[in-house]
Amino acid sequence: MLQSIIRFSFNKFVPSKVTCWNCKSNEFINRFICGQCKYLKEPSIQLQDVNYFELFDLPININVETRYLENKYRSLQLKFHPDRFVTMPPINISYSQEYSAFINEAYSVLKNIHERAEYILSLRGFQIKECSVLLDLEFMEEILELQSQVQRGENIAQINQKNSKEIEKMTKQIINDISNEHYEKAYEIILYLKYRQRLRDQILLHI
Repeated sequence: MLQSIIRFSFNKFVPSKVTCWNCKSNEFINRFICGQCKYLKEPSIQLQDVNYFELFDLPININVETRYLENKYRSLQLKFHPDRFVTMPPINISYSQEYSAFINEAYSVLKNIHERAEYILSLRGFQIKECSVLLDLEFMEEILELQSQVQRGENIAQINQKNSKEIEKMTKQIINDISNEHYEKAYEIILYLKYRQRLRDQILLHI
């Protein structure tokens, strides 16, 4: 595996036996760009072991500073924007597009607290599958009744207010559980949260 012969952080590449596919140099700006010819390394290989937090030089943490995330996103997009590689062979433009797409995907996940929570859980071995846990019957009956009321146009404002408070409450609990490494608890709450989010989306269609 490539991972076994490369030791790196995103911004500081540690010399190894790996060489650039174009100029054969083993000097790199980071794990993705050759320090000599500035050619990009193949994304399908380089990105397979990179998580979104690592890409943004962040620790795996539920709390992320928004301004840092935005600034880092702009910096990464500038580094890998296809326009920077127009004078190089077409393969570099293709590679830059793949890197840019990966950066966009990572940013989209990290900037959203709920997607960020799900991503952290996935890194800890918890894949979100709604059918994997038997949810409380009373909760499910409540959600179905509220959905029916919304569909009929009844009590929408009150339902929206209560549902928003429940989403906020669940979100705080998820943040707390992940911060304290109570991943199984956070996982279960997210499963309930998804039903609240779907109810919210339904409400928005009727407001």
